[in-house]
Amino acid sequence: MEFNIKKISADETRDLRQLTLRPHQKSDQLIYNGDYDPETVHFGLFCNEKLSGIASIYNEPMKGEGNKYSWRLRGMATTEEVRGKGLGKELMNKCLNHIKSKQAKLFWCNARLTAEGFYERFGMKRNGEVFIPEDLGEHVVMILKL
Repeated sequence: MEFNIKKISADETRDLRQLTLRPHQKSDQLIYNGDYDPETVHFGLFCNEKLSGIASIYNEPMKGEGNKYSWRLRGMATTEEVRGKGLGKELMNKCLNHIKSKQAKLFWCNARLTAEGFYERFGMKRNGEVFIPEDLGEHVVMILKL
């Protein structure tokens, strides 16, 4: 499968965020804090020139951390058509390579419990208990110390 990953704007992530992550909300409600921060990077995965995956990374400390070298992953998703084909792995590696170039010390995210195994394959570990944010199902904090 032919694909490429490139930087996209925050606005370009909205429809896919809505479709795959928060179908109960309108795409214009899916502006995350930090989306327009100059340090934030949004990656788009394109298959046959169609946006098929997204991931956003923010220079944001985890709660209780004051580390400016902490980066948060948010809104990572792939479309149904490309799931299970290894493209999420490619998108995650793009994010990890970017934050490593910024001397990141900690990478973290609030992951759906169903995606915990995906993040574990990158060396991320569960931090804390299961929680349910905004009626979005069970989540856990996943961290990777770099």
